[in-house]
Amino acid sequence: MSLDARTRALFALEQSQLRSPYGLYRQWREIGPVVYLEDQDIYVVTEHNLIKSVNRQPVLFSSQNPLGPSSMLAANAIAAVLADFPEEALTRATTVLNRGNVLFTADPPQHTRHRRLLNVALKRSAIVRMKPDIDLIAQNAVANIERDTYTDLNQALAVPVPIHCLAKLLGVPVNYSDKFHRWAEAINASIGSAMSKDQIREVIQDQMDFWSFFETEILSREQSPSQDLLSAIATATSTIDAPLTLSERVGFCSQLIGAGADTTTKLIGFATLALASDLSLQTKLRQSPEKIGQFAEEILRLEPPVQGMFRVTTADTELSGIKIPQGSMVWLLYGAGNRDDSVFVCPNEVSLDRPNSKDHLSFGSGPHVCIGANLAREVAQSVLVQLLSQTRWVTLAKTDQQPTVSPSYVMHGLACLNVKLT
Repeated sequence: MSLDARTRALFALEQSQLRSPYGLYRQWREIGPVVYLEDQDIYVVTEHNLIKSVNRQPVLFSSQNPLGPSSMLAANAIAAVLADFPEEALTRATTVLNRGNVLFTADPPQHTRHRRLLNVALKRSAIVRMKPDIDLIAQNAVANIERDTYTDLNQALAVPVPIHCLAKLLGVPVNYSDKFHRWAEAINASIGSAMSKDQIREVIQDQMDFWSFFETEILSREQSPSQDLLSAIATATSTIDAPLTLSERVGFCSQLIGAGADTTTKLIGFATLALASDLSLQTKLRQSPEKIGQFAEEILRLEPPVQGMFRVTTADTELSGIKIPQGSMVWLLYGAGNRDDSVFVCPNEVSLDRPNSKDHLSFGSGPHVCIGANLAREVAQSVLVQLLSQTRWVTLAKTDQQPTVSPSYVMHGLACLNVKLT
């Protein structure tokens, strides 16, 4: 398939490219560190160190539209649906869909303020304190999967465990886990994808339900805080910063549920697929469980849950000799940078001894590095430990077809994964 045909197939959401777009990314990288896609009007940055350089310039490269063209298309489709809403519901829906303009959709100085106020809530020590709970949730989930029969590991393990862990961390009842999953899907539904009017209407309703629930919970924590993450969000203060607004606090919860849980689900899915596809790799990890963390980093590098984030230039600029006008859309393609052979030796292979395994871009870099990275790592590693310690083998269902992925060129995750635990 030609380069142009591959490019069209990716943006047309064809499985042939979505499942493994890395050959296309390599072709772009061979053209140069920056490639202009005329049909999409996008400048794609494919080089690892150049992506990091752009991420260190948040004023010149704005995060006002980090999800790219798909979010603009979704906004137009959503606007058409909202035209049918009564005025009061329209005002409410518009507030919800703006997501509080917090963290990954914000630029300095507001982004800097958000990080200062919220870093404390998700600091490493808070995740370490929760590790026994995370381990128990993962242990029970793996134990409850029926043995010696093929099961969709997405639904049995990869989806519920991150949601359950996040509910526990936030301090909300575990019986809300099913709603959390539906809300997460609604928050991410329009990213790099397309929806019908009926789907959009359902997504809006789910997001409004989410917003109402967390507004009530946060206001309750303001009055009676406890030792959970939601209380930390509700009461976050700083001697130099204005407090977070209610919309900003709920918007942060939206990002935690939509990005935090969903990306961990995708990591667990691809890690399990790698294990089930390579029994020798399973054997190595069972014999050396201390390398499971390294394995998780390699899967993050090879199959990033977010293939890349978009930036918008606030002035005319130049990258690697390519002139980029003000207002242009720049795609920082993490999936390409993670396989840059000038940074990673044998970049297309899993290496349990790679010295720079954490240099991948899958959690971003610079000021916008993922605030929930520690939680995602802890949950995924706990699941993998339990999966390997409680089984003899994890095997893939025999089929001529590769597992399908969700229809998005930005969010990268398996639609289902049928495996057998022995």
